[in-house]
Amino acid sequence: MAILFARLQADVPLKMRRGAWYRVIQLTDLQAVIEVNHRKVGVLRAWLEIQQRPPQRWSVVHGSAENKKAPPHLRGTYGVCPNCRARAPLPKKTVPTLECARCRQEFEINWEEGNGVKHSA
Repeated sequence: MAILFARLQADVPLKMRRGAWYRVIQLTDLQAVIEVNHRKVGVLRAWLEIQQRPPQRWSVVHGSAENKKAPPHLRGTYGVCPNCRARAPLPKKTVPTLECARCRQEFEINWEEGNGVKHSA
């Protein structure tokens, strides 16, 4: 099997980071086994977006304002770095690129994917 990557595309009660991409270990018609924090986790395939390569742009995620466990800057719309997977608040103004404070790499922001898409944790 080719190396595949997946992330949640539905609001489901799983302990996975919003907008984060995970390596697919095994894939069947109904389920995918993905690697989350060095552990194998089975997830219904219908809940996942699966791609052949991880993104090369910032993922745009709409967080929940009601999620009191999340830091205040991650309760609204934020980005996930394609290199190190760090989360960062996105600028209010629609700029084309953003530098990651953690890895210091600059990537385009995938503003189109943030239009109405809400990823779950």
